[in-house]
Amino acid sequence: MATKEKLRTKAARLREEARETGKVVFRAPALVRTAECVIRFLLGALLAGAEIFGGYAPFGLGLVGASGSGLDGFCALLGACFGYLTMQGLPEGLRYTAACILVFSVAFAFFDVKAYRKPWFMPLAAGGMDAVTGFVYLSDQGWTRESLIFFGTELLLCGASAYFYRIAFTPWTEKREEEGLTSRQTVSLLILAGTLLLTLSNLMLPGELSVGRLAAALAVMATASRGGIGVGATVGIAVGLGMDLAAGGMPFYAMAYALSGVMAGAFHRQGRLATAAAYVLSNGLAVLWSWEDGLHIALLYEVFAASVIFMLLPERALRQVGSLVAAQPRQDTRERARAYVRTRLEETAAAFKGLYESMRLTLRSGRPNDGDSAAVFDRAADRVCKHCSLQNACWQRDYVSTFNALNDALPAMLERGRGEGGDFPAYFSNRCLKFSEFLAAANEEVAALLYRRQYQSRMRENRAAVCRQYGELAQVLGTAAAELGAELIPDPVREKRLRQYLTAQGIECELAAYYDEAGHLRLELEGAGLAPLRQAAGVEKLSKLVNFPLRVVEGDRRDRLVLVQSEPLMAVAGAASKRKDGQMVSGDTGAWFKHDDGALYVLLCDGMGSGRLAQRESSLAVRLLEQFLRAGVRPENALRTVSAALALRGEEEIGFTTVDLLRVDLFSGDASVYKYGAAPTYIKKGAAVSRVTGAALPAGLAGGEGGLPDVSQLKLDAGDCVVLITDGVTGGGSDQWLRDKLAAFDGASPKELAQALLEEGEKQSGAADDRTVLVIKIARR
Repeated sequence: MATKEKLRTKAARLREEARETGKVVFRAPALVRTAECVIRFLLGALLAGAEIFGGYAPFGLGLVGASGSGLDGFCALLGACFGYLTMQGLPEGLRYTAACILVFSVAFAFFDVKAYRKPWFMPLAAGGMDAVTGFVYLSDQGWTRESLIFFGTELLLCGASAYFYRIAFTPWTEKREEEGLTSRQTVSLLILAGTLLLTLSNLMLPGELSVGRLAAALAVMATASRGGIGVGATVGIAVGLGMDLAAGGMPFYAMAYALSGVMAGAFHRQGRLATAAAYVLSNGLAVLWSWEDGLHIALLYEVFAASVIFMLLPERALRQVGSLVAAQPRQDTRERARAYVRTRLEETAAAFKGLYESMRLTLRSGRPNDGDSAAVFDRAADRVCKHCSLQNACWQRDYVSTFNALNDALPAMLERGRGEGGDFPAYFSNRCLKFSEFLAAANEEVAALLYRRQYQSRMRENRAAVCRQYGELAQVLGTAAAELGAELIPDPVREKRLRQYLTAQGIECELAAYYDEAGHLRLELEGAGLAPLRQAAGVEKLSKLVNFPLRVVEGDRRDRLVLVQSEPLMAVAGAASKRKDGQMVSGDTGAWFKHDDGALYVLLCDGMGSGRLAQRESSLAVRLLEQFLRAGVRPENALRTVSAALALRGEEEIGFTTVDLLRVDLFSGDASVYKYGAAPTYIKKGAAVSRVTGAALPAGLAGGEGGLPDVSQLKLDAGDCVVLITDGVTGGGSDQWLRDKLAAFDGASPKELAQALLEEGEKQSGAADDRTVLVIKIARR
């Protein structure tokens, strides 16, 4: 019904287009439609002759149920009636013919009912009509246990064939955007082909050779040669079951064809001869194994004849078979999504980079100089000297002396912000008839000039900051795209081992084991019952299974568990802080956290001044930096982005903050110290203590085209210590006492060292500023 409605809608649309354009619109060739009807008729006739259990033939009836109520159904009805009456004889043929007519009548009567469109309606109708006619017919012969079993099987096969035949015809009746056949369509086509072979199996050649079995052997051989073991076994079982149903005996043919299909598929890469030889030999073994049930000599001849035909088939025909049975490579949906997101990020990054380059070149290009100091006197002269009687004398005849007088006065005027009478030479001020007016006009122009310069300077800074933000954003997006494009190497051995363990524990979940871009093992589990694996004992057990130390990455989902390879190094932190005397809160803010990639980040910011405003600036910087770093943004990009944002924010509220950032790779011990105007950082390696300083301005003041933080590279190992402080600890004085205490530190308690440094700093420098100490000790896990 749905197909008829689509055709009617399309026909109406084509007629409307023809009326509007005045052109004749041709429908699809009638020959194609005629061919479809002929195929339905032939299939109905052939399937009507497919017998099982020595007299049951439900497959022609199933085709009528699958074809529906339209012209296709009518052609299938005619073919099935013709086949039943000619192949089954008059008594049996009349029974199935009556059932076919009833099925077509049901489809015709209910074609506009909603239930008709359900996939179960026509299979149920076909089975029901078969049950009605069969019950009447078989009741006259008497019921036996065997007849009840066969009759029930026929009803099931009738409904199932109607269901699968409909799916097999969907490539004709439904237009789909995707290419190739789905698994359901492939299975349905195999069922249709297998039931057709039931009819052909009764067509005998001289020597008791069956045309159906010969065709079945050829089909298995051809599909196995192109599709491999899986396809060969599947097709072998499908056609073998059909032959066994036709023979009414034990499933010998299913075993023989499936075994031959497997062996032929195993040698399908060695060429046609190897494939045919493997098929013939394995089929011969199957015949010998069934010696006690009777020697199937005819099967050997059929297989030999099929192998000869197989060797003579043109390569083009086999390629067509290969295109139907070749396994389509499945691309994981997540991989497709990652590739799509990566492409979009790369394109976006390229767009922002282009915008950054365009703006940078525009900002550097030459513009009319509205801030030229020489224009001060030109504009003042236009206002005052235009109507003066000495205009020609001052600006033409004595132009050089006038120019020198004004040029001598200009530096003092610009430095002071306004001019005075003493700035000009006496010969100029005494000669000028409107000197006071000229000086007032010049002062106005100087003030306007300074305002313009200040405005242009601020505009250049703001534009440069925005331009840098575009550049930073382009780099961040490019880095994210590169990470998405990084190949993640799976570990099937460990994944299989874990899957076996989880199955034994009764935990059903989706599991993935792979190595990230840094080469570290990562496990992702998703499903129910993961709580025991979060416990220390569960993590330890999984660590032993994969032979890697693991740790749990905390998340907010109970049905998802992520474990990553644990780092060989660990960090023990100690902190101590004290606010400035007379203040309620400290202007210092610190934080530390560990990223999934095994990197430890330690942040310490000191806001301008002290108190609540300083605390707001420092906490804002720490919060923004932590968000960027947790998102995987590189420290350089994160620092520059936050510094530029603080600079733009400072347009309204003047404020800045120092930034001290320590990053330690706990796998390798490689470390980096990033500074924006921060106090020195102290590193203890063995008995030696070194100091890391920087010259960059605090975040929010670091302007210009660069605005880069100071970066120092370190190599840390177990036993090393790093101390981060704010400038209130040393007060800008000598820090030798701090070095001595750090050198004497035995590594027992970083927290005690931090408190001791804080107390000693108060003794040395007083409590005139907020003070914070962070001590990081590196240890081996």
